[in-house]
Amino acid sequence: MNAPGRPKSEYRSARHEGIPVSTLLSLLPNPMTLRTLLDLRFAALALVCACAGQALAADAALPAGVVATVNGQPVQRSVLDLLAQARHGDAPAGSVQDRARLLDDLVTMELLSQRAYATGLAARPGAQAELELARKTLLGQRLVQQLAADMTITDEALQARYQETPAELSITSSHILLPDEAKAREVIAQLDAGASFAATARKISADEYTREKGGQLGTVIGSNLEPAFVDAVRTMKPGTVSRAPTRTVHGWHVIQLHTMRSLDKPSLDAMKPTLRSQLVAERVQAQLAQWRKDARLTLLQAP
Repeated sequence: MNAPGRPKSEYRSARHEGIPVSTLLSLLPNPMTLRTLLDLRFAALALVCACAGQALAADAALPAGVVATVNGQPVQRSVLDLLAQARHGDAPAGSVQDRARLLDDLVTMELLSQRAYATGLAARPGAQAELELARKTLLGQRLVQQLAADMTITDEALQARYQETPAELSITSSHILLPDEAKAREVIAQLDAGASFAATARKISADEYTREKGGQLGTVIGSNLEPAFVDAVRTMKPGTVSRAPTRTVHGWHVIQLHTMRSLDKPSLDAMKPTLRSQLVAERVQAQLAQWRKDARLTLLQAP
């Protein structure tokens, strides 16, 4: 069981972290997603391409936007450009030799693809399912990217969100993680009767990462903790143990607060990128929720 912390890459408010973004995770703009997908495919083809490096015949009569034909099927320049981006990211365009090798790889992929269709492999359910999943994922990503790009986030909206965002907290605490509320309340009663918090944590806490340290979480920024954990700490005084257990996705916590202090709040300008991302994510999620509400759905109860 992990401690109730979550990775933090930038300042943000726990108040707005309850956005249900599970749907967005696979759809939010992420230029690396397709690159990663392509890299997985290309790694398997690397050896094949190395063995198939035959010289391609130049054909000045190729249509505009076409860089090769394979058994009459065109290979589009846009696909070559996408492959180059997947291989090299935003690095400057490679040499003529690099582009030629990429084109050679595309020709090999096209040959393999044609053979997959010719042999019936492409029609198999597993291949069809994977192709459909890739298609839906890509289209979903592009749509969400477009929604985000078309959104107007005003300075007034950013200012309002900034005002709503509380100053970050620095929290030093310990906890005992239990599997259910009844056991957590039993532990609180034992602590009230004089039991040692650290000794109890070492004996029964379900958090294997803090158990041997007597439940010590150390000093953690509030937005790296579950919102419910932070809300509970806000009601406590340093040196006290929580009067009631706190539930998070990890289980039930009995909390001991050591110290808590407010950090200086960054300026509005420094927080604008984070605040804009919050607002965009919320609006995209709201649009997805509305589309889902309007859709006619029939679902298996046990898929």
